[in-house]
Amino acid sequence: MSRVDEILALADHVPPFPKVAQQVMKMLEDENSKAGDLAKVIQYDASITANILKTCNAAYYGLSRKVTSLEDALVVLGQEMLKDIMITSSSVKFYKGKAGEGYLLDEGDLWKHAVAVAIMAKLLSPHFEGVEKGAAFTAGLLHDIGKRFLSSFVGNEFKKIMDEAHGESTSFFEAEQKVLGISHAELGGLILEKWEFDPEMVAAVKKHHEHFALREGGLVALVALSNTLVISMGIGVGADGLASPMEGDALQRFGITNAELEKAMSELWFELEKAEEMINLV
Repeated sequence: MSRVDEILALADHVPPFPKVAQQVMKMLEDENSKAGDLAKVIQYDASITANILKTCNAAYYGLSRKVTSLEDALVVLGQEMLKDIMITSSSVKFYKGKAGEGYLLDEGDLWKHAVAVAIMAKLLSPHFEGVEKGAAFTAGLLHDIGKRFLSSFVGNEFKKIMDEAHGESTSFFEAEQKVLGISHAELGGLILEKWEFDPEMVAAVKKHHEHFALREGGLVALVALSNTLVISMGIGVGADGLASPMEGDALQRFGITNAELEKAMSELWFELEKAEEMINLV
């Protein structure tokens, strides 16, 4: 079995994304969904229930009173906030432990980077026509999920990847793809396909390191830009710290000025401080 076949076989055995979360996300598409109906579905997943209560009481969400029951939480939370909490509560288990060790990331760094990209994508989403804030947050949170499962392979071939990157003046991402035969971005896209996520979200994950991602627009461009900005800020950066350069002309297409980029980066630090409890879920 080749290394690529071995990696693809691993992707086939990735644990499923919580069905409860997927069911609730579909229910939330119906504006007439009631808190009681949602609670009946969510209550069967104790881990998600606990994380919802913990997360919605975090300072990041700024609730005026402490929430102690699931149904109470669903009444207090708005639909947009509930979507964010559902995807966060369901994703955190995939980032626990030494998820990014092969990339020289300390424990928790991969999750912190994911949360930062999710928040940045949500902050910038108004500039991207047709991109819903919840989709921006979800795609940002899951964009590096491939690293979680490719980490050990990268660790085993780390010297070859670094030699390739330094010798050919290529990025770590390109060297990773050449040495292993598949990149973490491509693997992440395959995992989201297995989890039956929307095709646009799959594309955003697969292409978040592509040089011309910004030219595609939509969710693909938003996730690529958000990832590049978060990397430039040094949040959750490991051995693959070199990001693809941003194209100024492409940014102008979305009406984003340098001043607005700097403002978003400043806001992100503030939002991350508020999101400390969410980051500490791992």
